Amino acid sequence: MAESAQRVPEDSPTYREFSRLYDLARQLRPTGVDRWNRELYATSGPGGLDQRTGAIGIHEPLLRAGLTRNPTDNPRRQGRALATVLNRVTQAGMEVDAPGEVNAVGTTQSQGLHEGVAAVRAANDFDVFTRSAGYPHLAFDGTQQSGAYVAANDLIQQASGPSVDRLKLINRLNNGPAVMHFDQLAEAVVRNRLQEVAPSEGADRQAVRRELITTMLHPQWDSLAQRSPEAGQHVAGEIGKALNAKVDEIRQRFQHTVQEPAADGVRQQAVEPTPVRDSKQSEVPAARFLSGVAPAAGALGQRPSLGDGSRAAVERGTATVRSRGPGESPRRWGD
Repeated sequence: MAESAQRVPEDSPTYREFSRLYDLARQLRPTGVDRWNRELYATSGPGGLDQRTGAIGIHEPLLRAGLTRNPTDNPRRQGRALATVLNRVTQAGMEVDAPGEVNAVGTTQSQGLHEGVAAVRAANDFDVFTRSAGYPHLAFDGTQQSGAYVAANDLIQQASGPSVDRLKLINRLNNGPAVMHFDQLAEAVVRNRLQEVAPSEGADRQAVRRELITTMLHPQWDSLAQRSPEAGQHVAGEIGKALNAKVDEIRQRFQHTVQEPAADGVRQQAVEPTPVRDSKQSEVPAARFLSGVAPAAGALGQRPSLGDGSRAAVERGTATVRSRGPGESPRRWGD
């Protein structure tokens, strides 16, 4: 059953408080993007950011009862309301697509990770946000977290390290674009765990990241936003094992590359990374992206990309990193 939604008048106290909190949250982690169209809806379901129109929807009980600085008999609901504001700000503060990048994941797996990243940002910034917003006594309610949060939080922890720490990585993910999240995580893994052996830049480094990305493309990503923390932990554990194995494989490959001097005295180049292996990880059902907001959400299905800010010198024939079986195509957002 589709969500119903009622637009919140812009002259109402609820709208004014949401708008104030929205601006405050943007100041914590500024981005150059603001996709909110200034329409706010109270929804019968979870709500979200309408990717087509830019409207924002929030579950009606949270919106009506939570966004008030007056004393409340339900501080847990009020805390969830402020966490939801942070979540929506993260979603609206980044682009989804990134045309021209080659390490792109435009499938529903990126959609699931994006939802998890927004939840991680909300948890990470909650205390600073609530204090600055005039809600100093609220506590973050971790019992309401989804499987997407748990899996994304664990993957961020796996990718963090001395060169790119957790806070720096969250800030990079917060800037998006959403389809680049997997590549941003892969680049953090390279810098923290493979920097001394991986190619320094260019297509070879992109290829290394692409190998790491394939280990993160778990087929359950697209459903984790509606699943339990235990489901997210299971996915995180499987990703962790695959990622660790791939890091060891890449390290051994580059460390044991034979570089014998050529006849003219010039050393030979290292062997290029192996191509991305095929699997059936992309056999995931289509999912509506943050559906339920009125007007109906329109998930983007354009050619996406990934990367830690680096543009490809030459565009490839396809802009989507994918893992699939013979004759099968990955599901894109909005399909």
